[in-house]
Amino acid sequence: MLTAKSRRCFQRVASGLEFDRDLRFLTLTSTRAGSPEIQRHFRALMARLKRRGLVTGYIQVPEYTKSGLAHKHILLRGRYIDQLVLSQMWLEIHGAKVVDIRRVRDLHGRRQMANEMAKYMAKGTSGRYSWDWGWVWPGFCRDWQRLKRAWRYWNEWTDKPVASFQDLL
Repeated sequence: MLTAKSRRCFQRVASGLEFDRDLRFLTLTSTRAGSPEIQRHFRALMARLKRRGLVTGYIQVPEYTKSGLAHKHILLRGRYIDQLVLSQMWLEIHGAKVVDIRRVRDLHGRRQMANEMAKYMAKGTSGRYSWDWGWVWPGFCRDWQRLKRAWRYWNEWTDKPVASFQDLL
């Protein structure tokens, strides 16, 4: 069943996939001592990767295990990053060395990739998802509000209501 949260997650991920070049899926693990600091350490890692020109945008969601340990699932746009180098950076910053990074292949299209990421975001064990300014285009929120108003206006004033935004385009 689709919830409002899962639909919002899907739209946010899909909006960033419009640029869809060089996508990577990254999982960062944590230790018991570093779990509370994972967000601060994640921001430090992303700043380091951006300074080196390896990452141009990301969307991420934290997930918590039953024992309370945090790990992050990140969909990022950027160049090739060697797993050993990334593991060493994460070890220096956070104290955990287990990272997994994979190139996302567009086998099933953007819709499937957005579904996969939204699944993590809508789980009950996940925290608040976030993205950086490089994930979507400037003015995304303003454009999204305009599209919603146009959809409502169309449904109120026509005899043929549309079920989705895609039908308006």
